[in-house]
Amino acid sequence: MKEQKKHTKILMAWTFAWVASLAFLTGAENALWDNIIFTQIGLIINFFIGLGMIIANKNLFKHYDELQKKIQFEAMALTLGLAVVVGLTYEISFDFGVINSEPEFEYLVLFISFTYVASNIINSRRYK
Repeated sequence: MKEQKKHTKILMAWTFAWVASLAFLTGAENALWDNIIFTQIGLIINFFIGLGMIIANKNLFKHYDELQKKIQFEAMALTLGLAVVVGLTYEISFDFGVINSEPEFEYLVLFISFTYVASNIINSRRYK
């Protein structure tokens, strides 16, 4: 349990670093991004921080018991399935003129985040 808490904190740190680097990269409206070299460096840094976050998540799974793994895998399966179905429906809705504004990836990311959190909460309560 102590190792699991340690790896959870590591994952939280990597996640925070990735979100912060993404926010800086996408929100930094300054002269820094006028130079394509700085933009490319920022993208590469964000990419590698994201890889660190993925590795930290994988390492955390090594410290889960079987029930925790089951809860996580079910939440991930539901999230992946809904992300594909909802994401494609969202995109096709624009292509066919059902919605007027072009789909924004940020909305799909929010949907994925809420789906994953909700799935974890529901599965955790279901298996108690």
